[in-house]
Amino acid sequence: MPEPRVTFEIAFVLVVTVVALLLLALGRLSPDLVAFGVLLVLFFAGVITLEQSLSGFSNQAVIAVGAILVISAGLTSTGVAAHLGAWIRRAAGNSEVRLIALTMASVAVLSAFMNSVGACAVLLPAVVAAAREMNTPVSRVLMPLAYGSLLGAMLTLVGTPSNILASGVLEQSGYEPFGLFEFAPFGALALLLGIGLILLTRRRLLPVRGGGAQAATPGVEHQAYRLDERLFEAVVPADSQLAGQSLMAAGIGEAFGIAVLAIEREGNITVAPAPGEVLLAGDYLLLGAREADIDRLRQVHALQVQDRVRLGADALRAGSLSMTELVLRPRSGLVGQTLEDIDFRDRFGSTVLGIWRDGAPRRTRLAKLALEGGDALLVHGPPVALRQLRDTPDFVVLTEDAETAPRARRAPVAVAILLLFVLGLMLNVAPVAIMGVAAAAVMVLTGCVTMDDARSAVEWRAILLIAAMLPLAEAMQTTGTAAFLAERSTESLGTFGALPVLAGVLLLTFFFTHVMGNHVTAVLMAPLAIDAAVRMGADPRMFALGVALAATSGFATPYAHPGNLLVMGPANYRFGDFVRMGLPLGLVTLAGSFILLSLIFGV
Repeated sequence: MPEPRVTFEIAFVLVVTVVALLLLALGRLSPDLVAFGVLLVLFFAGVITLEQSLSGFSNQAVIAVGAILVISAGLTSTGVAAHLGAWIRRAAGNSEVRLIALTMASVAVLSAFMNSVGACAVLLPAVVAAAREMNTPVSRVLMPLAYGSLLGAMLTLVGTPSNILASGVLEQSGYEPFGLFEFAPFGALALLLGIGLILLTRRRLLPVRGGGAQAATPGVEHQAYRLDERLFEAVVPADSQLAGQSLMAAGIGEAFGIAVLAIEREGNITVAPAPGEVLLAGDYLLLGAREADIDRLRQVHALQVQDRVRLGADALRAGSLSMTELVLRPRSGLVGQTLEDIDFRDRFGSTVLGIWRDGAPRRTRLAKLALEGGDALLVHGPPVALRQLRDTPDFVVLTEDAETAPRARRAPVAVAILLLFVLGLMLNVAPVAIMGVAAAAVMVLTGCVTMDDARSAVEWRAILLIAAMLPLAEAMQTTGTAAFLAERSTESLGTFGALPVLAGVLLLTFFFTHVMGNHVTAVLMAPLAIDAAVRMGADPRMFALGVALAATSGFATPYAHPGNLLVMGPANYRFGDFVRMGLPLGLVTLAGSFILLSLIFGV
């Protein structure tokens, strides 16, 4: 095969790729915005045609990913996945080892056929409850939950978009796409290695943290979030300017950053008073604020601040009101917005008392705090409002169980649809995209998921990111960029055979997946790996499999995969916790994949 020369097109594609990688790594711009920028630059530079620039939006892999997200929503809304969580609680007993092993195995089974983040989310409440029942810190079980969802995604073609994308690039290169269970031996080995390593090293590598989802225990939420440190009580004197004003007109929250949590008047307590509530002389106010803000309020409005807090956080449980903890999904459209932006109180009928982030609670000036994926929110409100939050796709409520699933009676139908979907793929009835669309459509038609929920289930940012990045992968192939990079990589390692090159591909993919995510990594690395295999005379399937497996191994940072972010807040994890446990786990599973690939393909 002739050695590719550096042409203008190759140099241009390399520059665009490097700039895109830097922008993705810095995180200053939205990944989908970066992807569309790459697409437009390549088109206007004449590197790709109009048809090539739009080809990603009709790509089978993109359609398949969207369809599988809808199938996942059907399994979630019917309570199929949550029933598995209830079984975990019963089967684990009082054994931490059994709980970790069952959690990882169960979420792996779900992740093999549904979105891994969704699988992690639906089991999260049950795993938290099981840990509380056996008095085990949730930080010892939620990281295994997140890692199990990643390991399970390696079991099947439809387990993760990385597998589907690698298969699509393989097919575009003229080879047969992967079968549904072609990943199974590698995923099974990775899962066994992962469970074994975590069980053996759990006492040394899994952190023990307080806070976070400990707050989900009824009656102690305010202790975990340390609400009492920010609670003050004050009396409205007759000569205060506040007497006779509504809370909205008084502007206590807007001007001073103080939340009026409750009002006691003539022995009656009004919790979470409405903005239109009028303050009267003699009202006893329960306030959430910093001491400096309370001092400013006292000076301006002559409030009589009490030396002792008489009502305290327990007053917030008056009547039918209660507290619960929920987690913001990492890919929610609410990420980046403030509670004020989304009008949280009016929209959901409840109040956010605290936000747990980066190992510490935030309890004041929450209205203007931009939300981040994985934030744990301590929410206070009536049961109907908490049920509304449970049915919102943006949050995972930590007290949810299988019986509360909105369409639980459709669970057998959802299971039957999933089994037919799997059977159709096994028998090669139709490509994965067509089978996925058919299964998703039947989920909607049979009432397993509503059309609105189906639309909400599709992670449009991820879909657009993949669709916009696929033309870059095509440009790498058509311009000879992939061949050029493959030639350079095989020059140094190729003299030692295919295995050193495969090892390099695995390690490079593992690194990139922590920098820019598994979707982009699979799109960029698959063409390079396939070209390298062709130049080495090795089987391209082996290298494409390696890329898919390594791209799914985002264990070492909380930002490498949304599942990691999802458990970060409830478990009060820190960045270093993922490095300490995830890096050895990633290297062990990569080594296992490397050995099994060499054995199966006879290299």
